[in-house]
Amino acid sequence: MRINKFLLFLLFPAMLQAQSNASVHCTFKNHSGDTVTIIPSQYYIDEYEKNYTAVITNNQCEFTFPVQKPSTAKLRVGKQSVTLFMEPGDALQVNIEGDSLLKAISFSGKGAAHNQFLVSFLKNFEADFNKEKVSKEIISSDIDAYEMKLFEERKKQLAFYNSGIQKETFSDAFKKYLSNSIRYNYYARILSVPIIQANQSQQVMTVKALPAVMLEGIDAKPVNDEALIAESYRDFLYYYTVYFTSEANGFNKFKDTNLSVEKKVQTAMQHFSGESLDWCIAYLLNNDIAKVSQYTAKHIFNVLSLQDESGDYPKLLKNKVDERLAVKDVVVADAKNTDAAGSSDINYPKLMDINGKYFTLNDLKGKVVYIDFWASWCGPCMGEMPYSKKLHAMFDEKQLKGIEFLYISIDASEDAWRNAAKQLGLEGKLAISPGNWSAPIAKYFGILSIPRYMLMNRKGEIVDLNAKRPSSGEMIYNDIIKLLD
Repeated sequence: MRINKFLLFLLFPAMLQAQSNASVHCTFKNHSGDTVTIIPSQYYIDEYEKNYTAVITNNQCEFTFPVQKPSTAKLRVGKQSVTLFMEPGDALQVNIEGDSLLKAISFSGKGAAHNQFLVSFLKNFEADFNKEKVSKEIISSDIDAYEMKLFEERKKQLAFYNSGIQKETFSDAFKKYLSNSIRYNYYARILSVPIIQANQSQQVMTVKALPAVMLEGIDAKPVNDEALIAESYRDFLYYYTVYFTSEANGFNKFKDTNLSVEKKVQTAMQHFSGESLDWCIAYLLNNDIAKVSQYTAKHIFNVLSLQDESGDYPKLLKNKVDERLAVKDVVVADAKNTDAAGSSDINYPKLMDINGKYFTLNDLKGKVVYIDFWASWCGPCMGEMPYSKKLHAMFDEKQLKGIEFLYISIDASEDAWRNAAKQLGLEGKLAISPGNWSAPIAKYFGILSIPRYMLMNRKGEIVDLNAKRPSSGEMIYNDIIKLLD
């Protein structure tokens, strides 16, 4: 029998579409009139996921939705929910015979074996993956005893997983999903202990470092994009970022929310890549956008836009970023993290001015401060200095009274700094934090390259950790003028 090639050509798009969809048909016992919601995971940020809702009619309802690749979906009935594993083309029959969704559910149809095993796994280990229960347990736990408990839990989870894998023929995607859920749940919870415990107290200003032995097995660049469908892996990415950002800050809590979020993004970019990095930056920005300044929100959004080649996350977050940029700046110093005396001053490293007197950025409150990080050995820094003088000349005398042009050298040699500053004839406040890349101010802000520019508002808040260069002319001039208003 010959196949009509033209007919195949016409049918191909429909065939392709069918393969990238999945369906879920639910039957219930005495639930007519109630609503059921299914939420397929696509972006892994809850507020952006599409919800499909249906009314139970004659004790049944049905959903069809796009599934481009193996992923998960939440099936929600009333206040209860259960996680489903879905692959393109799945046609899942879900039978719910009681009030307890997790205990009274069974499956048939394509994809049934995966979900029957997943539900069995969750029945046995629900408490190990329940974030609310886990957080309460962590608050009062000793880290050594808790790690031993986690080790034993993981051992039981793996034994259950291995026994099931031997009995059933599961897809490789499902095997990876469940094994990654087990693996990363263990590491996510280990990394979360010092973070959750530190966040419980406003008085505690430090985060406890984990024993080195507990960090064994965690890669320096732990990227596994295939694991992104597992919630445990996403939790791991988040706590990895927070923990190692805290480590880079000497395990001290941040008092400046802008700096905290910027440094978390820096940590993520140093350790992650691909879809894992895209998700992490988007998640951090989405969570903290209301707490950071307009400049920080815009900067991180620009970083995300450059990083995410698909463009999915920038499209999702654009409206929220635009709303943030339309609202007056908030105070970014975190009131929860003020010191015992109640001061909101940030513990910036000391700087020495050209006259040998010491000060910190806190001493410059009341003025808009344009900060220039440079060194005598930095060619690009020298190339910006003529533009810096031109920028200075763009402001009138009245405006200049409200602006401080602060030049911070990270030269190791004080003589080299003084000689270069004299030759350049800089107009502004000259300071040094010696040590090159080990300079206290460079380590504090995580500066890895110069020249680097920042903007501080009159309240003493860093509102742009990556300000425009003097050579941008009108662009940086306008940014400074806005802060003078």
